[in-house]
Amino acid sequence: MKVIIYLLTLLAVPAVALASGGSEAATLVDLTSTVWGYLGVFLFVAAYSLVPLENVIHLRKSKPVLMAAGIIWILVAIAYIQIGDTHTAHEAIKNGLLEYAELFLFLLVAMTYINSLEERYVFLTLRAFLVSRGYSLVKIYWITGVLAFLISPIADNLTTALLMGAVVMAVGGKNKKFVVLACINVVVAANAGGAFSPFGDITTLMVWQKGKVQFLEFFVLFIPALVNWLLPAVIMMFAIGKAQPEVSDEHVEMKYGAVPMMVLFLLTIITAVSFHNFLHLPPAAGMMLGLGYLGFFSYHIKLHEGRLNKYDPILGARNPIPFNPQYATSKRNKSLSDIIESIPYPAFMIDLERKVTHWNKCMEELTSVKAQDRIGTDKYWSPFREEKEKLLVDFVLDNAPKAEYEKAYHGKHHESSIIYSGHEAARFCPTIGDNGTTLIMTAAPVRDKNGQVIGGIEIVRDAKKFSSEKAHFDLMKRIARAEWDTLLFFYGVILCVGGLAQFGYLGLISNFLYLDLGATYANALVGLLSAIVDNIPVMFAVLTMDPTMSHGQWLLVTLTAGVGGSMLSIGSAAGVALMGTARGVYTFGAHLKWTPVIALGYAASILVHIWLNSSLM
Repeated sequence: MKVIIYLLTLLAVPAVALASGGSEAATLVDLTSTVWGYLGVFLFVAAYSLVPLENVIHLRKSKPVLMAAGIIWILVAIAYIQIGDTHTAHEAIKNGLLEYAELFLFLLVAMTYINSLEERYVFLTLRAFLVSRGYSLVKIYWITGVLAFLISPIADNLTTALLMGAVVMAVGGKNKKFVVLACINVVVAANAGGAFSPFGDITTLMVWQKGKVQFLEFFVLFIPALVNWLLPAVIMMFAIGKAQPEVSDEHVEMKYGAVPMMVLFLLTIITAVSFHNFLHLPPAAGMMLGLGYLGFFSYHIKLHEGRLNKYDPILGARNPIPFNPQYATSKRNKSLSDIIESIPYPAFMIDLERKVTHWNKCMEELTSVKAQDRIGTDKYWSPFREEKEKLLVDFVLDNAPKAEYEKAYHGKHHESSIIYSGHEAARFCPTIGDNGTTLIMTAAPVRDKNGQVIGGIEIVRDAKKFSSEKAHFDLMKRIARAEWDTLLFFYGVILCVGGLAQFGYLGLISNFLYLDLGATYANALVGLLSAIVDNIPVMFAVLTMDPTMSHGQWLLVTLTAGVGGSMLSIGSAAGVALMGTARGVYTFGAHLKWTPVIALGYAASILVHIWLNSSLM
């Protein structure tokens, strides 16, 4: 039984518990042979096994680990109470919560800045610039790779991969081979770029906050990380061919304040580094000061927009569409017809057979088409298109992949942040108005009181009026749009492994990896594990074990944990995100075909690090 538990923990534990350092680990009571310990490992393995299936079963990754974390600490408390200790578990979980609080605040500020830059069209402008240049596919392949490698150290690998992935999808179009190769290239480049900067990945951030590697020392990993990306990139390039993409005339301009906001983000990074290096304070405190910079600048934008006498709503609570299509027919005092008619925007609804069931007064005014001429027909498209074509509501009811939305709306589309399963898009409609009008469409499925989809609704707004509302910068909305599922996932994982560390399992793994195998082989294995499990819990486990090893070895494990996830599409957030963006094209199997080439780059980066930094090993 011990062997089984040991192997399961070695495979899956990678997790977080910074609850106790290496010096404290030696004083832990060995509870690995207790029923509470066995149950704790089983719970963690069971919960974590659901994480890679998030896109299949549609269960947010935070939910199973949050459950497991709470129950594991109940087991830890019971185990210690049975030996008469009511203090150790309490102090251990407090340490874990403190570690999580620092990570949470740091990431919250970073995510808020990224969301703010996105709202000011910084990333859309870059994307439009690349798409409109008319570069060859090979040039786009290298440009997206280079930018992914250089942007991820400042932003993060997930945001970078999504940005470059959108460029790849817009340029590649129907060329599936190019899309696959370019997506793999972006994933490898983003992960490699994030490995030589404390801000590039959660793992490097944790290593820096823990004091194992100082800020400037990370840049020693630049050449090994470059080799990790460049070697497979050169090999994959020869499979692209000489096809030319279609040229787009897309043009986007950044909103007011975009450039100063980028400067403030850079200043915030400098502040966090200064807090750590010169004031010996947690970097998270410096990041929170940086959020203050953004807060005052958002007030300046508010003055510029003429909104001096108006508060931004708390956490972006304002809902610009006064209608939630979920369970619409459960309203007691209003029928569905009354609800749709009360919407102050043009709106129509279709059933599952694509027949119009509702066409409100505002829609009649916009299209000059009476409801009686549309209800019961399938011609809801005709006021907006010269020829029959899918509208946004059709894509929603078809549960279409993101690639289809991108093809139809050329990047002017995103999932609704206020309506579950809703989507929002912009498109020029030549049939509306004297000279045509750009419309903002919001579509979502409509469900009955039992939760069954009974049709879809589409709400239409004039882009000029809508843009005046959307142009307003709301800091609280940017905070609300943080990746809360990811932040809660970190909590679950940190507390889970903290509990397993208290049982003593990480001590067993540490002895096997770093005493029996040796630091170099152990750190190389950490990278391989991160491709299967996830680099974040893997690195948390290493930091929790806190093995005694040289500075060069700490740099090595930072490198391997950062780039090892590139070997599988599910091994990093960047890969998982692009599988969703290029669904059906960039897949697990498509990535797996090139795993040997990526593994070659992984091995080469380790050898280059050992050679270049031999004095540190």
